[in-house]
Amino acid sequence: MRPLDRPLLDRLLLDPRNGPDHDRPAPGPGVRAYVVCSMPRSGSTLLCRLLGATGDAGLPAEHLNPMQLRDWTLRGGGARGAAQLLLWGPAVGALAGRFGWGPGRLRAHLDRLRQRRSAGGWYGLKLHHHHLVRHFGARAPLQGLEALLGPLTLLRIGRRDRLAQAVSWERALQSGQWASWQRRGLPPVYSRRRIGARLRELDDGEAGWDAILGGRPHTRLWFEELVADPTASLNAARAALGLPPLPAAPEVPDLRPQGGGAAWASRYRAGT
Repeated sequence: MRPLDRPLLDRLLLDPRNGPDHDRPAPGPGVRAYVVCSMPRSGSTLLCRLLGATGDAGLPAEHLNPMQLRDWTLRGGGARGAAQLLLWGPAVGALAGRFGWGPGRLRAHLDRLRQRRSAGGWYGLKLHHHHLVRHFGARAPLQGLEALLGPLTLLRIGRRDRLAQAVSWERALQSGQWASWQRRGLPPVYSRRRIGARLRELDDGEAGWDAILGGRPHTRLWFEELVADPTASLNAARAALGLPPLPAAPEVPDLRPQGGGAAWASRYRAGT
């Protein structure tokens, strides 16, 4: 299979961090895996970027998100895959994995990622609840994932201010800007109905995590503490992985708070 020309690949990737420049050397045997259990806008991206910047905790990311699946499918598909993607257009290409992949395809995908995104003997995977259930079902999803990755260390991050989380999620959905480095599309428009829908999805997702993790040892982290003291939260996650504490969290200069949702939250509380 002829690989893509590098300039073409760089242009087609939705997330430049999925490119070869961010690959790591293939690890030796015995790579362990951990999962960051989350819902959207919970601080999970910041936590994963901090863990990845340490150099000994893998490069955790949302590798089963449809957009991530699309990028990694592109990397594995060579020139023929790129031609199909260009023919279909971005809207169809973004549907990669939208309805779940079978065990064989998931295994090949995760094996490829463990070879390229492990560090310090660890591979990290961030999973929103709906992505876990999409690919592994609702009855015993962690067991299905462990069949592919082996025993899992579990980190769970949530947000105490769920209304602020719902507002942030809705603004990202409308604008297409999930991280500060991404270009914003259309300006978001306030909708009480849509914010209410996001709140219900958050409630359902967190209840789902409660049921899945209720009998499993895991480390509990919170958005508010992560933002207030990144070093303490990072070291709590590192302790769960058996890694030594760091004197200070690394810098992640391209990831900044987006803000802008306080007025929406106030309107929602006021009932308008």
